[in-house]
Amino acid sequence: MNCRHSIDMDFNFSQAVFYEDEYLLIVNKPAGMLVHPTVKEDGSTLYNYVARYYDSNGLLHNIHPVSRLDRNTSGLVIFAKEPQIQFLLSQQEVIKKYLGIVTGALPAVKGKIEAPIARKEGSIIERCVSPSGKYARTDYTLLKRQGQLSLLELQLHTGRTHQIRVHLAHIGCPLYNDNLYGMPGPQSRHALHAYYLGFRHPATAKFLEISCALPSDLLKIIYY
Repeated sequence: MNCRHSIDMDFNFSQAVFYEDEYLLIVNKPAGMLVHPTVKEDGSTLYNYVARYYDSNGLLHNIHPVSRLDRNTSGLVIFAKEPQIQFLLSQQEVIKKYLGIVTGALPAVKGKIEAPIARKEGSIIERCVSPSGKYARTDYTLLKRQGQLSLLELQLHTGRTHQIRVHLAHIGCPLYNDNLYGMPGPQSRHALHAYYLGFRHPATAKFLEISCALPSDLLKIIYY
């Protein structure tokens, strides 16, 4: 599946909004969509959808992304409506949990992966585990096995680029359909979904927990 054709053309932004107040907007991003506009791709990114949503609802807020996801990872993305809210969120540790489907034999049903991550030599995109890299930690828990595939809950404790993908490949269990860190091939929808966010609201001090279920395309892989 080519990543440029993986977005549902009937994407309903309003239905993708999982939380909103005067300070924050949290959206469930589909796989195949960039969060930020680029020189080559402008108009169909999540940022553009947020801008159109603001315009159509008469919201006079700026757009300040707080969290990021790879193009081919689905799930929850936080946008702050004011720069001070973005700053305050950046000063706390947001709990981020993912659901991922992996191939290969796990070393244990529950574990901690601590391995430094660096940019791979000769590549501007790919990362690798390297002694010269920055500290990175990912925790995982097995939720379900289906044949040669395993559904994991994954929690980030650091935020390195491609961290989950690199760490899972490092233990011999790359994400299903991850053609950069698993079986080489054209980049496509790898089986990773950002399903949970937990954090202290920077304006109200209330602890928020936002979650969204595994999308149908990944459900079919592991349950059917």
